[in-house]
Amino acid sequence: MTLAEDESIVWAGRPSPYLVKYWLSISALLVIAGVVLLVWLLPSNWDWLGWIVIVGGAVVGVYAYLAYQSVYYVITSDRVFKKTGIVRTDVETVGLEHIQNSTFSQTLLMRAVRCGDVSISTAGTGTSRLLLRCVPRPAKINGLLTEQVGRQVGGSGL
Repeated sequence: MTLAEDESIVWAGRPSPYLVKYWLSISALLVIAGVVLLVWLLPSNWDWLGWIVIVGGAVVGVYAYLAYQSVYYVITSDRVFKKTGIVRTDVETVGLEHIQNSTFSQTLLMRAVRCGDVSISTAGTGTSRLLLRCVPRPAKINGLLTEQVGRQVGGSGL
């Protein structure tokens, strides 16, 4: 992602670690279940089943961490970027001048862990919506975005 000469970063970040913690918990439970199966519950000729559960748990954990690390959000003075991808990188960009509306939403659990989704409605682009999933402090991020859109509109003489 390359910024224009007069463009500055207003906010940059990743989704809340809440997402990865959920999947890492599932991963840990699978690994523990596999060890319990392997050591105490399965006869020796069924050891392969315990190993499958252990390896499956490890794969879930590694994938969750990589998926978390592969998402990056940036709000600049001119645009909003959403970069995703583990193997292939996708970058979605929306100019502030195309943003019609932005909202944020939180479930009860998201409110408890202080994250939420920021939804950006656009016009004149190939997409009608850009979703920033599980960002920390979504009300603040939505406020920053609204402020930048207001500056963009105010600065263009509209």
